[in-house]
Amino acid sequence: MKKILTLSALFFALGSFAQVGVKETNVNIDGGKNGFEIEIPYADKKTTEKELKDLFKSWKGSFSDKKGVMKSDDCKDKDMGENTFDVYGTVVENGEDGSKALVAVDLGGAYLNSSDHSSQFKVMESILKVWGVKTATIYVQEVEKEEEKILKDKEKELSDLEKDQEKMEKEIEDYKKKIEDNEKAIEQSKKDQEEKKTEIKTQEGVLQEVIKKKEGIK
Repeated sequence: MKKILTLSALFFALGSFAQVGVKETNVNIDGGKNGFEIEIPYADKKTTEKELKDLFKSWKGSFSDKKGVMKSDDCKDKDMGENTFDVYGTVVENGEDGSKALVAVDLGGAYLNSSDHSSQFKVMESILKVWGVKTATIYVQEVEKEEEKILKDKEKELSDLEKDQEKMEKEIEDYKKKIEDNEKAIEQSKKDQEEKKTEIKTQEGVLQEVIKKKEGIK
């Protein structure tokens, strides 16, 4: 529920569109290193850490994660060239804006930067941009599933309320019909009672005549 409330607040704060930002900067990963800061809108730290770990592992290096600092040695990516590279990364909270991933790439004696390694820098920048969009999307999709479940639960609650109302309305109609039938039965009963009273009075007279006949026998 916390994730849903956080995302709802972010939608109000950031609107319907949010930009994944990738910029070159000095990142604090086991000391200062030239690298990338990737702003991931919406996504919490946990989601971003998982996705960053998957990205590092995709480069088929020797991966480790110690105290929140990820490292993968001897990574390979054909778009980065023939040589292997080492990557370092960590994730930090970014307040209501989501989270940030900090990534540094060691080419072997020098950290990747736009001045000295222009073509490779653009490749990694593009990779991280695509990854950032994917990470933010994954997070929002998970929240979307939760919101859909809540919506379905509320729709079912509404359906149950509507069924309860239909049931009660049917019962009312049944009661009204029963009352109407009973009122008619009462009116008929009154007529039957009057007829029965007349029959009783007549029968009483017949009985008295028989009694008189019996008493007149000597």
